[in-house]
Amino acid sequence: MAGTSFIFNRVNVNGIYCIESRGITETATSVTFNFDASPSVIPRFSGLIAVRIAQTPTSTALPVNFNVPSIAGSSIALTASDGTPATGADVPEAIYLVFYDRTNGVLQIV
Repeated sequence: MAGTSFIFNRVNVNGIYCIESRGITETATSVTFNFDASPSVIPRFSGLIAVRIAQTPTSTALPVNFNVPSIAGSSIALTASDGTPATGADVPEAIYLVFYDRTNGVLQIV
């Protein structure tokens, strides 16, 4: 399209990272999956991540956060593939492919 500028962004330069949840924290307002920090994740990462959820949340209606220190630096809200906030019902124990958009701070199930 004329007049459209595209920003070149390199994603998954070193392949797809694979992470596994190490614990779950459920409060009255959210479900947070906790992950270990990974020394192999490059700074300013953006791209696909294979995520193994090793716990099933008991709260199915609460929004889900991922605490991934090496990627987002802190907890980040997980969104469903349609862009709505993911809930505990959306992420039972399984393996998921998610996309982390560092520029916009979005972590979304593919």
